[in-house]
Amino acid sequence: MKRLRRILLGISLGLLAATLFPESLRAAAPSAEKWFVIVIADVPVGYIHDTPSQKTGPAGDILVYASDMRMVLNRLGTKVEIRFLTVSEETADGRLLRETYETQASSMSTRTEAVVKDGRIEFRSEAGGKTYDRTIPYTGTLLGQEGIRLLSKRTLLKPGDSIAFETFSPEVEAVARGTRNYVAAETIAINGTSLPAVKVEETIESAGVKSTGWLDENHEVVREEMPTPFGRGVFLLTDRSAALRAAEGGELPAGLFERSIVRANVRIPQARALEVLRVRLAARDADVAWPDFKGTGLAVLSRNGASLTLELRRRRPPDPAGFPVAETDVLSEYLRPNAYVESDQPDVRNLAREVIGSERDLFKAALKLRRWVSDNMIFDLGIALAPSSEIFANRRGTCLGYATLLATLARSAGIPSRVVMGYAYVLGMFGGHAWTEVRVGEEWVPIDAALPSDGPADAGRIPLGASSFADGGGSLGAGLGLQLLGRVDIKIVGYGAAGGRSVVVPDDAVPYRLDGNGYANPWLGIALGAPPGFKLTGTDSVWPSAVVAVLEGDGGARAELQEEYSAPWEDGPAAAAGAFKRLKIGTPPVKRNLGPLPGFLAATPARAALVVLDGIEAWALVVEGPGAPAMLDKIASGLKIGGR
Repeated sequence: MKRLRRILLGISLGLLAATLFPESLRAAAPSAEKWFVIVIADVPVGYIHDTPSQKTGPAGDILVYASDMRMVLNRLGTKVEIRFLTVSEETADGRLLRETYETQASSMSTRTEAVVKDGRIEFRSEAGGKTYDRTIPYTGTLLGQEGIRLLSKRTLLKPGDSIAFETFSPEVEAVARGTRNYVAAETIAINGTSLPAVKVEETIESAGVKSTGWLDENHEVVREEMPTPFGRGVFLLTDRSAALRAAEGGELPAGLFERSIVRANVRIPQARALEVLRVRLAARDADVAWPDFKGTGLAVLSRNGASLTLELRRRRPPDPAGFPVAETDVLSEYLRPNAYVESDQPDVRNLAREVIGSERDLFKAALKLRRWVSDNMIFDLGIALAPSSEIFANRRGTCLGYATLLATLARSAGIPSRVVMGYAYVLGMFGGHAWTEVRVGEEWVPIDAALPSDGPADAGRIPLGASSFADGGGSLGAGLGLQLLGRVDIKIVGYGAAGGRSVVVPDDAVPYRLDGNGYANPWLGIALGAPPGFKLTGTDSVWPSAVVAVLEGDGGARAELQEEYSAPWEDGPAAAAGAFKRLKIGTPPVKRNLGPLPGFLAATPARAALVVLDGIEAWALVVEGPGAPAMLDKIASGLKIGGR
């Protein structure tokens, strides 16, 4: 029952896949093949195709299982294809011998092969035309699919019976310990036929999520369920034609994507400068298990069953440190290249040296690399998890691409690095995010190329897992942290900004006020009044929208107030120019202050925008309609910023 964990991993990391896998990984002479349809939130989105076969090895017959999984989703206007292929080999009695796992993410594939030998497991990963080898010690017996089936058939005889086993998890390239419990005997419908089945619950430590399965009389899985960030995930035994129809993909309801983010109860001003953030996490589901939140800058203030309160503090680097850092047993995996962090590429090393220049302070050098990534990457929802060689060549990716490339550049310069996945606050919500951490002395210090701050990353992020990628791409989502995505609510209970200002957010706090026909947000310190002929029609959108207030007027006129962040290294004109570029207003801006705050104005007859800079925030008032410049003047007279 590994397959739904791959579905969960693919959704959580936003993996993209494309063409067919090479024939070298295909199992020969398939027999008794099975097709399953994948359903997310009652929408068919893909298939799983299992083909068992057999071959003869030096020690006797070898069972071969090939499992090909394909999912097609549509999110925020982008088509996302996820494809995995796993081929495992095991003895007739179910002892695992070898497992190969391949993912094609965007234009490049990564492949990992694990061979079980006496006292060790040998790995070989391939990406970008290079191979990376490693070995881990292991004693005991690893079971494959057949081994777990046989153990279940022998032991799970009545409700309450349970088994424990060890297998190999290619997603995290490690031994996975699991349990399977007999829950009840049930009758379920499969392809219109009633089938007696054994209902079981299974937990794998590396996944942190409990799945429910139904086994036929031969103890083979015919149905499986588990929670995902987009709702319940199911795969169900079906026929080939139904499975292939499902592979055409499904349009998930728009509301499901909002499920994977968490709306904040209040909006935080100057978020990229946060020094302290206190949040209360509440589980949406009864079976959510909290990870062990610990580390520098992270403290559990209280815990109460289904909820806990965290305090997150911005981490500052300790005393200045030099680099390159000497490799030790502790730091080895954070300094060496692997299939995703390909820091041994000559082009990467040359660029890192060029960007760093004569800087010899480790953290200052890392910040130089952070700026280069932030300035040169293009955000692309279609590329999430990819080898760094592809990211470096194409300069495109989501936040995970930014984080991976920054970790690669840092490591190529001899700076220990890793990638962290969790929640980050941005534009009124907490969303899944990835950033980079570099090791300075004895501490890990976060830096973020996608949401840059002045120096270390701000406190507005909740880490759920970290990885060097030495154990493969799936290691980033391993453990209990991954299962929190889409399954918790987050309430801000307090925060502290730069300069020592501390804010307590009451439980009954309102996110904004409607004052007559205007909008006022005391947390952000802004207000926007509606002039005659206009009315307030929208408030507080969340990412990917930056709109906090919408006014509509007669004749189709429309005004939006948008919240944006500017890079800390940008001066006023550069920050404004970036905002106008995102707003697609190409006319040269002119200076137009709003009270004491610097501002810039750009306009065409039908579209005008005023960008006001308030510290590291940029506020854009955008007006569309005939006579847009005159309307902008009228509406701007009712705009107030900086009243915190």
